[in-house]
Amino acid sequence: MVKAIRVPRKKGEAMRRKLSSLGILDADYFPSHDEKYVYFPVVKGLRGYKSVEVQARGREARKGFKEMLSGIVGKEAEGIFSSYDIVGDIAVLEIPDNLRAKEKEIAEALLKADQKIKVVLRKEGGMEGEYRVRRFSFLAGENRTETIYVEHGVRMRLDLAKVYFSPRLSHERGRIAENVKAGETVLVMFAGVGPFALVIAKKQKDAKVIGIELNPEAVRYFEENIELNGMEGRVEAVLGDVRKVVPERFAGFADRVLMPLPKSAEDFLGVALLAAKKGGTIHFYTFVNRKDGKGAAERKAIEAGNKAGRKIEIIESREVRPFSPSTVQIVVDFRAI
Repeated sequence: MVKAIRVPRKKGEAMRRKLSSLGILDADYFPSHDEKYVYFPVVKGLRGYKSVEVQARGREARKGFKEMLSGIVGKEAEGIFSSYDIVGDIAVLEIPDNLRAKEKEIAEALLKADQKIKVVLRKEGGMEGEYRVRRFSFLAGENRTETIYVEHGVRMRLDLAKVYFSPRLSHERGRIAENVKAGETVLVMFAGVGPFALVIAKKQKDAKVIGIELNPEAVRYFEENIELNGMEGRVEAVLGDVRKVVPERFAGFADRVLMPLPKSAEDFLGVALLAAKKGGTIHFYTFVNRKDGKGAAERKAIEAGNKAGRKIEIIESREVRPFSPSTVQIVVDFRAI
């Protein structure tokens, strides 16, 4: 039995993000649910919420790695453990400079703890260049950066060293796919290898989905992933700059426009508004100072609407994930009238 916070299912994702941002979500166990509630294992209670004892399925591999990591680096284990990502069979670690001497030992511990991981890489700084890709250093396992990632029943081949990809937007991809209706035309700007487009097409087989991407390598993988999932004719990958492609081919095209750009998406709100039909929905992702909150993100959308001569009706705005102690990613769902 483990300690957990119980919330109604419709509030589950909001609570998950809150517990994660506060650092009290217990990553050693999976959440569980019944018909009415979701139960989130926690390392300590949350003021204002009653804790309950529940049976929870352990994440044995993660737990084993955390224990090994503690034995290698002591108190600094939590920072490494909480920041690593798994994409397919590749684990990506963030290791501070003062622990570089132990990075190989850390990587080998992860391979030993989780048999599904075949490659361990270390991040080398932030996103770089026109295509916003990241450099990596090889630490352990098979020396490669290409993998197959599975999400919401969709298989995606990608190369982490050649394309931008974030597994941390998995919930957002599922959330938006759930909202797409039969017959909708959907335009995904900055489509990458196709995660948003493919997940939407998997969920809603009667939607027409177009993804525009500037990076030729990402488009090559996107096209391969369309075939890999048998979505030819329903999903189209378009190579090009949205600022040129949208005015030429997709003005007034979309019932729904997605803007999952990792940085500076507000610079493209005018293009998104051009693509959206009257009454179309736009999903705008942006980073704001935590103190400014959702209002700062909403103001960006409203200002862009004023500039384009379109009335903006905010449907919902919500925190997607913490990015740093002072910065959060916000999504604003709004209607362009």
